[in-house]
Amino acid sequence: MPDGGHEAELLRRETEQARRASRRDRLRIVAAQACLLTLILGGWAWASGRVLDRLFLSDPISVGRAFWTIVLKGTLWFHLRFTLTETLLGYLIGAGLGLAGALLVSMIPSGEVVLRPFVLSAYATPKIALAPLMIIWFGIGMLPKVVLAATFVFFVVFLSTLAGVAAVPPPLVAVIRVMGASPATVFRKVVLPSALPFIVTAFRVTIPAALIGAIIGEFISSNRGVGYLINAASSRYATAEVFAGILSLLLLVLGMNAGLALLERRWFRWAPREAAASR
Repeated sequence: MPDGGHEAELLRRETEQARRASRRDRLRIVAAQACLLTLILGGWAWASGRVLDRLFLSDPISVGRAFWTIVLKGTLWFHLRFTLTETLLGYLIGAGLGLAGALLVSMIPSGEVVLRPFVLSAYATPKIALAPLMIIWFGIGMLPKVVLAATFVFFVVFLSTLAGVAAVPPPLVAVIRVMGASPATVFRKVVLPSALPFIVTAFRVTIPAALIGAIIGEFISSNRGVGYLINAASSRYATAEVFAGILSLLLLVLGMNAGLALLERRWFRWAPREAAASR
């Protein structure tokens, strides 16, 4: 018993030391990021009016004031709700169709081999070139922005999921099948967990892609949304307001990414360590 108590005490101390080391590492990272951000903002403020005219570059203080102004006036909230709705709908539709389509194709013999050239050809098509066509087909409302955002997301999720399924070790699948597992069990217990890191990564990287699709649609033809707000400000040479709109988009992406990370921790507790590390 004394030996067991001594070992438990050593384990507790080692755990506490590891936690302290982890906290110190996080603090060092945050301090380094804060210093880098300070240098960027300081360099921007110095360059404004010296390297480039303030009319074209503005400065951090003016951008902060412009951002606060459009927040207080309610202008930002009015436009942001449309952009957020378009982005979320496009993201959910594109990610859902991409994931479901890839999983379905992976279950069909030679399905991935047959479809891959067509999918790659469609993926290689510049999505920006599709935006005017979306406007012609669906008008200037919210629908073309949602479709364009979903298009940006779909191909990345589809191809990444197929890559994850293809990366499953065939010997592992063979062993599970020899043990009597049904195809559904093999898919649920082996294929899906192995492909999960690819899927989670695709979900992460397509958050800004969905926003890009929505903003492009708003740039081309819209009378509302943050893209319209930025476009209107640029036509008036209100550079600070342009940067303020860009700042709002950055905050939107960070918020969506944080929300996705929270959902991952709740929904994917069963995921392998690799998936957790990718978060």
